[in-house]
Amino acid sequence: DDIVKVLIYLTDINDRDKIWRARREFFSGDYPVSTLIETSALVLPDLCVEIEAVGILGAGGD
Repeated sequence: DDIVKVLIYLTDINDRDKIWRARREFFSGDYPVSTLIETSALVLPDLCVEIEAVGILGAGGD
């Protein structure tokens, strides 16, 4: 797991439980540092979530 930081934008904060469930499926072990922000809109009108991730090769120890 070389991802060290995740920034999540949601248009509806009530969807955060869905994000946390997906996060538990994707990441094993320690979670990366995360920030969750509710916003009124994203760049495309039909989007409801945007996720930005930062990774460092080798950060996961493999």
